[in-house]
Amino acid sequence: MSSAASDSSAPRRRGLLRTLAWQLALGAGLCAGLALWLLPDGALAPLGTALATTEPGPVLLAGALYPLVMLSRARRLAVAVPHLAGAAATTTAAPPPLGRMARVAALHSMLASFAPMRLGELSLVWLLHRAAGTPLAAGSALLLVLRLLDLAVVLGAGLLALALLPAARAALPQGGAIAAALLALLAVGLLLAPWLAQRLRRLRPPGAATGRLARLWTTLLGALAAQTPARLGHLLGWTLVIWGLIFAMAWLCANATATPVGLAGGIAGGSATALASVLPVNTFANAGTFEAAWVLALIPAGLDEATALATGLVFHGISLLGSALLGGLALLGGGRRLLYGAPPQ
Repeated sequence: MSSAASDSSAPRRRGLLRTLAWQLALGAGLCAGLALWLLPDGALAPLGTALATTEPGPVLLAGALYPLVMLSRARRLAVAVPHLAGAAATTTAAPPPLGRMARVAALHSMLASFAPMRLGELSLVWLLHRAAGTPLAAGSALLLVLRLLDLAVVLGAGLLALALLPAARAALPQGGAIAAALLALLAVGLLLAPWLAQRLRRLRPPGAATGRLARLWTTLLGALAAQTPARLGHLLGWTLVIWGLIFAMAWLCANATATPVGLAGGIAGGSATALASVLPVNTFANAGTFEAAWVLALIPAGLDEATALATGLVFHGISLLGSALLGGLALLGGGRRLLYGAPPQ
C-alpha cells in the first residue's frame, strides 16, 4: 500500500519541482533583464552603491510595521467571518478568536507570498475551513469580498498618488481632479456592488441550474448582496488600516536613501507592486515583476534607476522576510494543528 502511494505521489513531486524550477528561472531572468534595462552599460556599481548606502533606520521601522499589518488582517478576518458565514447559513456566527485568525493571516500571507502564480491566495478558503469551520463556499465568498475591497483601495490610492507625483503634475496639471473623479466613481461602484449582486443572484450560469456550481454561485453573490453599508464600512475601515500600514512601509523603504520621496511616491510604489502581484504571468515570490512595478512608479517620484531598483529590492526583501518569519511563528504556535487537525464543528 505504501509502495503504491509513493509511486503515485512521485509524478506530483516531479511536477512540483519542474514548476518551482520554472518559476525560479523566470524570476532570475526577469531580475537580470530588469538590471540590464536599467543599467545598459552593465555598470552594477551604482546599484551596489545605492544598496550599500541604504539607511538602516527607515528599513528597520518598515519591518517593525509588518506585524501590525498582519494583526490588522487578522482583525479584518475576525470581523468578516461572522457576516459571511451568517449570510451563507442565514444565522449569525460567533466571531472566531483573534489569535486563531492571526495564525490564519500569517500562514495565508506566507503561502500567498511564495507559492507560484499566486496560487497561495486560494489557501485562505482552506485555512478558514480548518480554523473556524467556515464552509468552503462561504470562504470563497469571503476571499472575493476582501479582494474586491483591496482592489478598490489599491486602485483608488494608486490613481490619486500617481496624479500627485511631481512628473505627473507637470505633464497633466488637472490630473488630481481627474483622479478624484475616478476615485468617486470607484466608491459609487463599491456601494452598488451588493445591489448588483442581489440582481445577479437570480440568474444561473449556463448549465449550472443545479449542483455545486449553482450553490457556489448563489453563495458568492449572496455573501456580496448581504453586505450592508455598515458592514462594508466596517470592512473597508480595516482595509484602509491594512493598506495604510503597507503604504507607510513602502514610503519608509523609498526614503532609505539620500534622495527624499514624498508620500505620493510611497503610495504609488505600494499600489504598483500590489497590482503587479496579480499579473497572469508571475514568478516565484513575485521576483522581477515586483521590482519592475516599483521602479516604474518611483522613477517619476524623483529617484534614479539604480536607486529605485535598490529601494525596490529592500522593500521586497523586508516584505518577504516578515511574511516568512510570521508564517514560521504561526506554524510553531499552533499552525500545524490548524493545518492538519480536524476542523471545528
